[in-house]
Amino acid sequence: MTATGRLDGPAAAAQRENRVPSVVLGAARAGSVLGLGAAGRVDVERGCVASAQVPYRVGSITKTFTAAVVLGLVQDGVLALDAPVSTYLAGTPFGEVPLRALLAHRGGVQREAPGDMWESMRGPDASTLRRALPRAELVDRPGARWHYSNLGYALLGLVVEEVTGDSCAALINRRLLAPLGLSATVWARPEGAACGYRVDPYADVVHREPDMDQGAVGVGGQLWSNAADLLTWGDALAGGRPDVVAPAVVEAMHTLEVMVDRTAWTSGWGLGLILERRGDRVLAGHTGAMPGFLASLSLDRATRSVAVALSNATRGAAVGALSADLVDAVIDGRVGAEPEGDAAPWVPLPEVPAELDGMLGRWWSEAAETVFTWRADGLHALMVGAPVTSETRFERLDRDIYRAVAGRFTGERLTVRRDPAGEVAALEWATYPFTRTPR
Repeated sequence: MTATGRLDGPAAAAQRENRVPSVVLGAARAGSVLGLGAAGRVDVERGCVASAQVPYRVGSITKTFTAAVVLGLVQDGVLALDAPVSTYLAGTPFGEVPLRALLAHRGGVQREAPGDMWESMRGPDASTLRRALPRAELVDRPGARWHYSNLGYALLGLVVEEVTGDSCAALINRRLLAPLGLSATVWARPEGAACGYRVDPYADVVHREPDMDQGAVGVGGQLWSNAADLLTWGDALAGGRPDVVAPAVVEAMHTLEVMVDRTAWTSGWGLGLILERRGDRVLAGHTGAMPGFLASLSLDRATRSVAVALSNATRGAAVGALSADLVDAVIDGRVGAEPEGDAAPWVPLPEVPAELDGMLGRWWSEAAETVFTWRADGLHALMVGAPVTSETRFERLDRDIYRAVAGRFTGERLTVRRDPAGEVAALEWATYPFTRTPR
């Protein structure tokens, strides 16, 4: 695959507008890369700039690989798609749930594995997961509705290991990654990978997130990859590599199994793929979210158009919309036509000034909520629901005293009131009291 255009401009716009450390975009059609772009920093502390070659954690995009392997085993006659879990695993609360339902998140299985994985940031190994299964629950009757379940995919991993004697990860390596040449797609943080961050919602600063090892639950979210590898994988899911992902597997993954949006019918699920209606098109793909990372893969099977969006932030970037919009641009022939622009990227600041400790966040006055934030140009305030144009900016006059120099109450003073211990207890702005709870 060789790129014939660049997407640095759109990547830079998304990075700046969403206030995330970095954004990477990629687009391809029929196996040829049309554009790659990157903006921001993959390591804020060291100042390392983003590039399309850098690996990111891709989270639940991992599930598309797991689904393809399971369906491949179905094609081989090793697994039966409509067989219940009890055919392969004994002693679980999910014995009646068919493998098909697990693949489409309609098995009624609780969302997460029992345990403290999301507190300790470490998932269970296979034996620990098996011992924990009796504590798990069905949250609804199998087949009744869509209910996203990471545990459901972990069950699929256990089933694969039970029937093949090999781990699901090893089969993915052997049956998918190696034949497709996806050398940047790996199960543990590779050298040179992006660092994951949580962007402070009230200040232009970031905080490092831990690298979570999901253990046996990792068949649903452990993989790292880069833009080029994901474009190749997306093309295979669109039918471009029938020697690796069989046409019957592609068809099963794109066939609607359950409707997520049961009102407007705009979003549904196949066997391992999200199916989203956008106008006259139904795009397929998957998103991924892990501490410090967001990822999205979107594709149009009819035209073999594929797009990927990656970011190293826990929240903030609407990567699903970015990749879906980019697929539309590929189909419409607009990739590479956007002007590059020369606006400066958003750059996180080192730390919040000590005098603002305890001041930022949500405050209430007269039953109206106002959010105080700190940006590169100082302290800001915006009433919830008010237009952004009314946002106030303050200048510091003295310790605990500020003046509004733009926006609402321009010219009025903001005073910080502290308790005897010196902690921020209340704010007073234009003589109105602001408290942490409505009153």
